[in-house]
Amino acid sequence: MIGKNISCLFEGLGNTGIAVGVLKEGKVVLKETFGLANEEQGIPVKSESVFHIGSVSKQFTAMSIAMLEEKSLDVSRKIIDFFPDLGIHASEIRIFDLIHMTNGLPDLYKVSQYIMGLRESDYLTSLEAYNLLKNLQWLEFKPGERWGYGNSGYFLLGKLVEKVSGLTLNEFATKEIFSPLGMTNTFFREDNTKLIKNAVDGYCNYDYLHSESFSLPSGESVKLSKALDLMECTGAGQLWSTIDDLLIWENNFHKNVLGEDPEGLARKIISPVKTNNGNPCNYGYGLFLTKRKGETIVMHEGGSLGFNVAIYRIPARSLSVVVLANRNDFLYRMLVKLGIEIYEAISDWILGENSKCLDSKDEGTKPKVLSKEWLEEMGEGEKWFADKDSAQICRLFTEEGFLKLNMNGERVHELSLLEGLRFKDMDHEFEGEIVKENGDKKLILKNHCGIVKLRLFEKTLSQSDLQEYCGRYYCSDIDTGYELYTTESGLKFSNTNAHHDAMNFEYRPAIKDLFFTYAPPYLNCYFSVEFLRGSDKNIKAFVFRDYDNDGREYLKFTRIN
Repeated sequence: MIGKNISCLFEGLGNTGIAVGVLKEGKVVLKETFGLANEEQGIPVKSESVFHIGSVSKQFTAMSIAMLEEKSLDVSRKIIDFFPDLGIHASEIRIFDLIHMTNGLPDLYKVSQYIMGLRESDYLTSLEAYNLLKNLQWLEFKPGERWGYGNSGYFLLGKLVEKVSGLTLNEFATKEIFSPLGMTNTFFREDNTKLIKNAVDGYCNYDYLHSESFSLPSGESVKLSKALDLMECTGAGQLWSTIDDLLIWENNFHKNVLGEDPEGLARKIISPVKTNNGNPCNYGYGLFLTKRKGETIVMHEGGSLGFNVAIYRIPARSLSVVVLANRNDFLYRMLVKLGIEIYEAISDWILGENSKCLDSKDEGTKPKVLSKEWLEEMGEGEKWFADKDSAQICRLFTEEGFLKLNMNGERVHELSLLEGLRFKDMDHEFEGEIVKENGDKKLILKNHCGIVKLRLFEKTLSQSDLQEYCGRYYCSDIDTGYELYTTESGLKFSNTNAHHDAMNFEYRPAIKDLFFTYAPPYLNCYFSVEFLRGSDKNIKAFVFRDYDNDGREYLKFTRIN
């Protein structure tokens, strides 16, 4: 009866391949499969179908480290003891910092995709990934200072298992975790040519793999592309498993039998830690530790090319929800449909509780209709603003008579009008105003972190103006080059390695020497490039910029002609 009722949550998803399971008080109370594991052959998803679980893999890597701790591994040791060639910038990073993501390492996946231009369907070998990480000679923050999600640390943890145990990560996990628990169809894929019985194929929206600059997706959700995930880097991902095996894993989570001290090991992996300044770090051993409805939640999502996965637990209720799907936008689509995460909805359904929409607002609070001042200000249409220091780009516009602000292409904020040309965000995250300084119009945004002053976009550059930026640029640190040439509206970036074309987009001028692109759904944010001038005022190089301050500006592309 539960399975029949819960199936309505997955209506309208076409042939999306889904496996869902719920464990409560040691018993499987729900196990259902929907859709197709292979679209071309019409093969249905079954309980033995093998999915890539993406970043949900991290908890298995972390459990391997925890079990090595029981033997002798000291996680307070510096990683430079094990990886002496990693670089002096990493000399203060502890194994502890890799586990809890307080390490500050740049994300090698972000660099490979969004700077080097590798498509997700391309891949890095483990050796290539390590060599790339050695060349990224910066940290996003001082180790232990704060928390920041990333994949590089868990990639190194996978290699650390090999250095300490003498076994590959898959060999160690099979010996110490999978085999003892009877998870016979679970493994880390270390070779992308491996034959996988009952493997599920991943799929993406066509537009995701064929995005165009400043062009909105077609909206044809049924138009699919095959997602060829060839990555060979384990640790941060590349664990493959079935709904049956993951329900075994969940049973062990609630009543652990692994390790020399099963109860102590179970406590360790879900224990929150603190940063150096005493702030809480709610990331355990490959697990997010959070709260919902006053209860502790232990969970993790996984996203990769063609797959979305989640494991969601309420330890006090002895409840686990496992959801596997072969679309990379599955969790987002379900969030839009339900208003809450699909695993939260399933949990509420099983427990007989009401679900509360994440985006619910006070229905009595509505944005004010535009004042005369704002009508005059916005009379000529939308306004774009940018700040070079923070790399933030915002679009101020009106919709159905209300003022809205799109920040960095990722989120649209509804604005409540104040006196004059001032406003505040409806969610009380910031306030802002339009001002004139020295004759220049600026957008000023204020929140608890400080003040950002964004300048109004400059006039469109002529072909002669754009020509100043054209030429070939090269970054030796990552052996990547781009050829730049003019388009009608800006500059086209073309990777000199024709195979690495993921960032071959048109970039349009924002403010002086700052250009940006937008290519949803692949780039769901405004992505910017800043050109650097020498003492002679001529263009010498460019750097990719990001408002998250992840350090990518350290990778300088020098002009070579």
